[in-house]
Amino acid sequence: GTRNENRAIFNTRYEWLFGSSPWSLFASGQMEYDQFRAFDVRLAAHLGVAYTFIKNERTLLKSRVGAGASREFGGPDDDWTPEALFGLDFEHCFSAKTKFVANFDYFPNLGDWTDYRWQLRAALETVLVEDWNLSLKVGVFDRYDSTPEGAKPNDLEYFAVLLWKF
Repeated sequence: GTRNENRAIFNTRYEWLFGSSPWSLFASGQMEYDQFRAFDVRLAAHLGVAYTFIKNERTLLKSRVGAGASREFGGPDDDWTPEALFGLDFEHCFSAKTKFVANFDYFPNLGDWTDYRWQLRAALETVLVEDWNLSLKVGVFDRYDSTPEGAKPNDLEYFAVLLWKF
């Protein structure tokens, strides 16, 4: 009967590819609501460049560097915060049906590098029924905020999701 979690997170990212070049441009955005954080809603937007180190049939390794801003609404600090973005994407296919995926994003405050947040997502995904495009994805999602304003700084969550791709 005790509520201990009530949140919503929306992440989006779009990349502009340049043919076979390893370089690309990206724009990303995030909306985060969490009843147990010191703010009601956090919005963030970033622009930057990405570089693909490895891209073949089995493995992808890509980095991102950019800048943008975030703002927390309904909390002790309602100002826009300029921040950098350093990101890394990794994907490896173990077989035609099973792969590991991981994403890491680090957002330091450009005015105070001791004020930062980061997100890590890692999961194992396997095809259950190929004809139906049905897969199982099991993983972890870790969020850290160096200035939690009285709330806990780290949230480690695990998940299991059935995916139906169409």
